[in-house]
Amino acid sequence: MGMILGPIYLLGIWFYVLFYQTMRTRGMNVFSSLFVTFIATLPFTYDIVITYILAFYHCYIASPHPKTEVVKKVEYPEGIYWEDNVYPGFSKGDRVLMILNYLDGKHLKSMALNGNDGKIYVYHLKEPLWSSYQEEHKELKGLKLYESYAYEVMKNEKVYTKESMPIMNYTVKFDEVRLNTFTRKFLYSDETKVIENNTDQVIAHSRRYMRLFFNIEPNFLGGDLYHYYSSVMCGQRSNSFEDSVLQASGPINYGKKHEIYLNKYLYLTKRKK
Repeated sequence: MGMILGPIYLLGIWFYVLFYQTMRTRGMNVFSSLFVTFIATLPFTYDIVITYILAFYHCYIASPHPKTEVVKKVEYPEGIYWEDNVYPGFSKGDRVLMILNYLDGKHLKSMALNGNDGKIYVYHLKEPLWSSYQEEHKELKGLKLYESYAYEVMKNEKVYTKESMPIMNYTVKFDEVRLNTFTRKFLYSDETKVIENNTDQVIAHSRRYMRLFFNIEPNFLGGDLYHYYSSVMCGQRSNSFEDSVLQASGPINYGKKHEIYLNKYLYLTKRKK
């Protein structure tokens, strides 16, 4: 994408430099020429100007400060409850990803996930299982091996309500930060908090702001723009942030917690509102 957009941006810059020079040759002073050139760009770039003004305010002026902070890192969390209120919840396919990402039976022995049906799904591994499972199922390769392993772990799945679920050592909460109606046209924000449950202390948090695609960026994908929310203006992406706080690593880390990427999910859900 960057290789395609680069020449487009350079062409636009060249055009407006030429426009400015034309104003100067017609006798306008420097200030007037710059002002007229700036006004001429607004029909195409007003969203860029507004986005960066809003991003500056939310990233550097509005609380909390800092946007990302880690008070404490945990090498052996043992039990974690992930509560995702953005999607909201984890589908069955998402829960397979989470088992493969994190549940190792050593650093993390118990995992609780809020489901997309309102239930809480809990998985346990008293000790590491992956190496022995891999040895016993040499006929399986690649993705089939990983999926088979995840479904083996899911055979011991327990289902609870939030009130009846077992207590975990840590909670990871993922919530959307509700911006005002105007700001939502240019930015999206969410926040991840890691909570130590026995003290109710937030040991890490990260609030991030992401921009929408700019109007001058062509939509090569047709009607459904996949990366509707594209660049992180400030804050840290949730996956890398949590991984740096709670040390747990399953057989393979897919780098995502949901089958549908967040930017696509946000586009598909928010365009209906």
